[in-house]
Amino acid sequence: MKRQTLSTLLSVLLLSGAVTSCKKENKADQTPKLSADDNTLGAVSAAARSYNLIWSDEFDGTSLNTSKWGYENGNLGVNNEKQFYQTQNVAVSNGNLVITARKESVAGQPYTSGRINSNGKFSTRYGRIEARIKLPAIQGLWPAFWMLGNSISTGAGWPACGEIDIMEHVNTGNTVLGTIHWFNTVYSYYGGNTNTTPTDYHVYAVDWDASAIRWYVDGVQFHEANILNNINGTEEFHAPFFILLNVAVGGNLPGNNINDGGLPASMLVDYVRVYSITDTPGGGTAPIGSTITIKGSNGLFASGENGAQAMTCNRPTAQAWEQFTVVDAGGGKVALRSQGMYVSSENGAQAMTCSRPTIQDWEKFNWIDNGDGTFSLRGNNGSYVSSENGTQAMTCNRPTIQGWEKFTR
Repeated sequence: MKRQTLSTLLSVLLLSGAVTSCKKENKADQTPKLSADDNTLGAVSAAARSYNLIWSDEFDGTSLNTSKWGYENGNLGVNNEKQFYQTQNVAVSNGNLVITARKESVAGQPYTSGRINSNGKFSTRYGRIEARIKLPAIQGLWPAFWMLGNSISTGAGWPACGEIDIMEHVNTGNTVLGTIHWFNTVYSYYGGNTNTTPTDYHVYAVDWDASAIRWYVDGVQFHEANILNNINGTEEFHAPFFILLNVAVGGNLPGNNINDGGLPASMLVDYVRVYSITDTPGGGTAPIGSTITIKGSNGLFASGENGAQAMTCNRPTAQAWEQFTVVDAGGGKVALRSQGMYVSSENGAQAMTCSRPTIQDWEKFNWIDNGDGTFSLRGNNGSYVSSENGTQAMTCNRPTIQGWEKFTR
């Protein structure tokens, strides 16, 4: 939900696709529907991504589950909107969350509606966030499925907290919007759109990882924003966000020409689901079972040092200590074995070693294909392995991928 209209537009890859309607599906099927080209920016193929359901609400009861959602009530004073949000405009019925906009005056506002969020109950940093929604498509209405950074509650304010609009729709058109908002010296936003049939059920989703945010309708990607290494001041999008659902009436985006005769009107939400995303080896990226060398951007090779001391990346030639076997560590992660021992990130607390006899959490890494002929390794602590340019022992404590965090083999 845009808070204002000032814009700073950034050039990021834009992909568009046509979308068709779908029938109401069996709720028992909780696997996200992905298109054949659902892929991480320069990273892995669709076959190399796995999704694990970590949170959901199927709206199968008779009232809102307040262990998962909280109500936002009142006149929030944003976007020149005309509604007063109240609890009684939110219901759960026939397997749907129902948020209804009505023509009625409360507390000086000429309309009422509903807005809920998961703030303080659930938030996520990265993942696939999706909902199956049927929209009202009435002149003057502005339904949305979106996210805000948790830091809005701890003093960051908006837009510095960051905002991800997974789906917005205004008025009676067939266009749905996907947008991010953030602070980069000034308020900034970047958005895309696609056409669909809003009054039918569709699955609206984002795939969000350390590289990018990608927008989908029914598994077809239509937009992408690059957030790799905080490009263009996008550090907001590497922190936890919570989920919101609402129907605004009037405001800056739809305008204030409101079809009173079309009210009451409701947005129906069949479910909301959140999945963690794992880049699974064996999909044409991580060379499982192969013995490789690891060459830093300094042109020198990483050495396991036979497990006798901290690892370095300063060897001009590759001998036995500079050779590593890539092992499938399960759960979409790999381990690296040299001289019978495994490389450990040491959880980023000290220099890396190659002295562990078994694979535990610190010995597991995500293999990241950077799309430029290099790869990176992300430890279980969420940080990246650095060669340290060969001037000191290797570490696994870098929050982003720069030159020293890229390797070839």
